[in-house]
Amino acid sequence: MILHQCLDSITFIQDGVPPHIGLCVQQFLRQHFTNDRVISRAFPTAWPPHSPDLNPCDFWLWGYLKNLVYRGRPVTLADLKDSITLHVGSISVDQLRSAVEKTLHRLQILHLEEGNHIEQHSLHR
Repeated sequence: MILHQCLDSITFIQDGVPPHIGLCVQQFLRQHFTNDRVISRAFPTAWPPHSPDLNPCDFWLWGYLKNLVYRGRPVTLADLKDSITLHVGSISVDQLRSAVEKTLHRLQILHLEEGNHIEQHSLHR
């Protein structure tokens, strides 16, 4: 029940990688989010192409988790899954807030650049 209430107030964002836009994925997203609350290549509002700088998972999360997960040198698939679960669960609210703030900063720069390519040095001014 609580999960459904949370889903009612968020927009789902993903890039256009082929597995993300398969028909079964599209049907699932339309059922749970509706067209106007999905940003993806197969929907009315598309994710900008070649834009990993806008996605907190790309500009922060994957590198952060990779460093932590592989520091422990998992040997088996179960070890790897356990390590990922542990480290995802240990991400603090402050870390998430910071990622959101950086996303907003990146969107502001993109707006100032009128949608043009964003140079890395522009992001760190």
